[in-house]
Amino acid sequence: MPPALALLLLAGLSARGGWGCLQCDRSVQEALSQLRVAIVPSRFHVEQLRTRAQALLRGMQGPFFRDYALKAFVGKAEVDPLDHVASIIKNQVNILKSNALRDWRLLEELVSLRENAIQELKKVLRSYELKACDPKSCHLLKEEVLDCLHCLKISPNCIKKKYCFVDRQPHVALRYEKMSDSPLSRALPGILISIFLALLALGVIVASAITYRQNRKLLLQ
Repeated sequence: MPPALALLLLAGLSARGGWGCLQCDRSVQEALSQLRVAIVPSRFHVEQLRTRAQALLRGMQGPFFRDYALKAFVGKAEVDPLDHVASIIKNQVNILKSNALRDWRLLEELVSLRENAIQELKKVLRSYELKACDPKSCHLLKEEVLDCLHCLKISPNCIKKKYCFVDRQPHVALRYEKMSDSPLSRALPGILISIFLALLALGVIVASAITYRQNRKLLLQ
């Protein structure tokens, strides 16, 4: 990549809102990194808890938010609401850095931090999806949105209904085998397993009865 183009991309991504969906936001990543360095070594005295806290914070710095945005929603959101979410996360991080909690209580607060981040991010992702999936309102979208996969600003566009929300998104459906439209075919594996278990139980009962009769005959001889 030519140096001039690389500098141009960096300049564009460094602008307000340019880093997008939490995992791309440099300020959020820096805040999480500072929190990890500040609390993991010194405020977790139990090795197991220290390991869990480390994994939780590193996960939030990794693809955790990106994967959530892409698997649960269409992975796009409006810029200003995302800036608000980033501010909430950074405020919570500062509170955790300044309090005196340790071990289990601190780990519980870290879990709450992640849950709050998910809930706030969910509001923003769902808000955009509701607008973009509605034929009546999608054409009214004018502001640029953020692509959570590539961390780039893009123009908003209408989304087909089949791509909207968790139960209709192809990238979610790919995690499972395609299911037939027939209810019988979906229930067939369960039916076969139930029949097999019933036959197995019947076989055990019959074998036990035969053994009992044979033993009884021997005792009576």
